[in-house]
Amino acid sequence: MRHLIIGASGQVGGYLWRALQNDPSQESIGTYFSNPVTGQLHLDFTDGSSVNRVLQEEKPDVVWLPAALPDVDRCEKDPDLSYRLNVKAPCQVGDACRDAGVKVVFFSTDYVFDGTKGPYRETDATHPLQVYGRHKVQTEEYLLQKIPHALIIRPAWIYSDDPNPRNFVFRILQQLESGKPVRAATDQVNTPTNSQDLVTRSLDAVLQHREGILHIVGPDRLSRYDLTLKIAEEHGYPKSLIEPITTESLHLPAKRPLNGGLISVRDNTRFYGFYDSRGLAVEE
Repeated sequence: MRHLIIGASGQVGGYLWRALQNDPSQESIGTYFSNPVTGQLHLDFTDGSSVNRVLQEEKPDVVWLPAALPDVDRCEKDPDLSYRLNVKAPCQVGDACRDAGVKVVFFSTDYVFDGTKGPYRETDATHPLQVYGRHKVQTEEYLLQKIPHALIIRPAWIYSDDPNPRNFVFRILQQLESGKPVRAATDQVNTPTNSQDLVTRSLDAVLQHREGILHIVGPDRLSRYDLTLKIAEEHGYPKSLIEPITTESLHLPAKRPLNGGLISVRDNTRFYGFYDSRGLAVEE
């Protein structure tokens, strides 16, 4: 199978790119936009003609879409930019893939839910609280309705060990290394997702020709405060540096789901809880 990863320089895209590069049974092409990576192609995925050209030249079987504007607060402040990067561009890529007969895999988010009755299943009704979540819902709905065999993957609170400013763990460790206290919300509860695990299970789903909506998250459901405590403990920093606070006290531009998280069955051979684009359970 030949894979095209649009956004292979990011956290999830980077793990996916490396996993495929290390698998001799698969072929892969990665693209970047503002963060050059050796061996990847430059691509502005908002440029439809460029996307079509890459599809025609590379002839992938699958197009992965981790590319996005994931900065929730920036999306709230600049909804036009969010729409362009989180709705218009991925839907445009979806159209190009449909015309070329190529499968699309889109990475969405747990922020499609409002966090009042979490954790959530694939069939639960979406109700986003902020611009970012609303735009992700728009793209999900478009791809499921208009693009045959599209796969929508929803992770939550993605983290890794990468030394990347966009990585939550890296930001926490930077602050701990400086000796500054880290403020972490006790009232935000979710299901943190390891990037490498997310990629492994996403690849399994694609190789099994899955479609529809799939939740892929980690096994634990814990607060932002408890997650930060675990990071500090595992890296040898005192827990006293972690300051418990409420989300409200942060005065963030975008609302966060509080009682959130996703339900995901961690079984490598059977994807129970998987639903197709019509919202019907897939029997194994």
